Amino acid sequence: MGIKLKSKRKSAILLMIVTILVPVFFIMNEYRGWYQDSSKMLENLNRSAYTSQEFLKNFIDAGYILYNTEGAREEVPDNVKEILNNNFSEEMERFESLYPFLDYRVENEDGKVVAKSTANSERTVTENNLSDFALGIVVEYDENGNPDARIEQSLYKADQSVELRKIINEYDDQQWEREIYNEGEETWETYAAEIPKNRTYIYAMTDENLQMYMDNDYYMGYHVPDAAGNIVILLLLAVAAAAFVYPMIPSWSIGREKVFRAPFEIVIGVLGTAMVLLFNNFGWMLERRDGMADMFDFCVWVIIFSVVYWAATCVRDVYILGIRTYVKERTLLCHYWKYIIRAWNWMKKTVRAAGAKVRGWIGRVYHSLENIDLSEKSNAAILKIVLCNFVILAVVCSMWVFGIMALVVYSVILFFILRKYYNDLQEKYAILLKATGEIAEGNLEAEITEDLGVFNPFKTEMQKIQKGFKKAVDEEVKSQRMKTELITNVSHDLKTPLTAIITYVNLLKEEKDEEKRKDYIEVLERKSLRLKVLIEDLFEISKASSKNVTLNIVDVDVVNLFKQVKLEMEDKITEAGLDFRCTYPEVKVIASLDSQKTYRVFENLLINIIKYAMPHTRVYIEIVKEGQETVVRMKNVSAAELNFNPEEITERFVRGDASRNTEGSGLGLAIAKSFVELQKGKFKIETEADLFKVEIRW
Repeated sequence: MGIKLKSKRKSAILLMIVTILVPVFFIMNEYRGWYQDSSKMLENLNRSAYTSQEFLKNFIDAGYILYNTEGAREEVPDNVKEILNNNFSEEMERFESLYPFLDYRVENEDGKVVAKSTANSERTVTENNLSDFALGIVVEYDENGNPDARIEQSLYKADQSVELRKIINEYDDQQWEREIYNEGEETWETYAAEIPKNRTYIYAMTDENLQMYMDNDYYMGYHVPDAAGNIVILLLLAVAAAAFVYPMIPSWSIGREKVFRAPFEIVIGVLGTAMVLLFNNFGWMLERRDGMADMFDFCVWVIIFSVVYWAATCVRDVYILGIRTYVKERTLLCHYWKYIIRAWNWMKKTVRAAGAKVRGWIGRVYHSLENIDLSEKSNAAILKIVLCNFVILAVVCSMWVFGIMALVVYSVILFFILRKYYNDLQEKYAILLKATGEIAEGNLEAEITEDLGVFNPFKTEMQKIQKGFKKAVDEEVKSQRMKTELITNVSHDLKTPLTAIITYVNLLKEEKDEEKRKDYIEVLERKSLRLKVLIEDLFEISKASSKNVTLNIVDVDVVNLFKQVKLEMEDKITEAGLDFRCTYPEVKVIASLDSQKTYRVFENLLINIIKYAMPHTRVYIEIVKEGQETVVRMKNVSAAELNFNPEEITERFVRGDASRNTEGSGLGLAIAKSFVELQKGKFKIETEADLFKVEIRW
């Protein structure tokens, strides 16, 4: 008996597999015929699209647009494209959609090329090579603007020629007329686009461009014959019916497995997803291999019918268990109902709290409006005016016929009151206007002593403007002064060594004594080197000022770099009799800098100290790390009195010794400051009595 039951169960499972495979093989066998029917449908749709007047009319409209935007015509206004876009938006949108895929050539009455375009085909369009394209159309306009068109190349040449002739016969030039608003004259004018004359337009599209354009504007997609869709639906229903019937035979013992006890929501989700994917991609499956089914198609259809069989078997338990029991045992909603209730209660509580906050905010706004501070003159005055006007109008309206006379009297009185108030405003406005006029003429000391009423806030703003103007004038005066000093200093610093060079060259020409000639040459070399240094400094500061400096940023050990600079200048430091007291951290101080530019900064600062520090005094150097900043501080006692402005000492050609007795270009500190700032650092100079202090922060 057990052997018979097992045998029947195996037969039932085999029958279930056959139930799934039979429709699969049937559908795959019908692929070729369905594909041919789909191709015929697509061909008919393509023919309708390619021969439609909507498609062909684009080429006639294109001639108008190209002619009106043609650069070869002198009478074309500059803003013609803007006019066309604003007033012929539909035609321009269709042209912009066609343009990327269109090859065209425009010729005048002499056959000269006026304009042309190649849309990715890299072939020049002529009337003789239109057979190389998928579509070729020639549109000619005579001297009166009468069009003539012909299809030179197309798969549907005959049908398109008939439709194109209809378009030309029915074409109305008035569609290129619009009423436009002239903002300058504030009038409406009729704008008419120019009719093409003495032009031949040769249009062509490659097979690829034509297909891309049609897919963008006339996309047909994949098409499934109605018969194919109906057969698939019937087969799906047949498999679902079998899934309902087979478990009714007790001896087969199928349909009770755990896999067929899935929750209802999961069943519906899987089945819905499978059906959506199937019917969205059915056409693609037919087109994929030109109607030839393969293992991929077999697997897809087996999965589809298996899902339908499984879903039908799962849902069949509604018939066995009853709706109430099925909902209780086979739905996630019922199983997780208590959690849903908790979530719902939490949402209600959250919404209630948010509502309370909104109501509180509305209440605060209401109370803020309710409790207007009538002690403020503006609020009190406006409220009094509104209330008085309300009372007067209410009384006038209650007087019936006599109310008209009362309204006239009220209007006259109101006119005189408003005129007085307006005249008062005019007087105060005139005072304000007079003061601004004086400031505009350069009188920055102009004051307003009168009470301006509602214009009183302008008095404070006028004072701010005066301060701003004074500051700007002072800055301009300072800039002009420094420009003058710059020219004077450049002339002086270049002229001094140059004069010496000229003098010693003349002496060298006449001198016979070799010893003296050697001395002269040494002087010439020294002066020429000084001139070279000055010119190089000028070049450096010029590049730094224009930000035309290339920085090679690397990780630099600032302490080690400074030690290197100091070591190389040790002879000059000893000669100046200076005692350097340096404070360095025990660990390396690393900063992202340009090592060459930083070397120059340290060199210029040490040269400045050596040149201007009082002999036999101490110089204090400190390099520290403060947070993310690397800080370098230098202090020395000046030999001369520090009577200059620290903010101006870093300007070009500015020196501490105004008499300019010491050698130097006057660019050292300016170059140092520029190089520090180029590296996103801060350069600050301070003086305290005779103490000169420099601080650098990177």
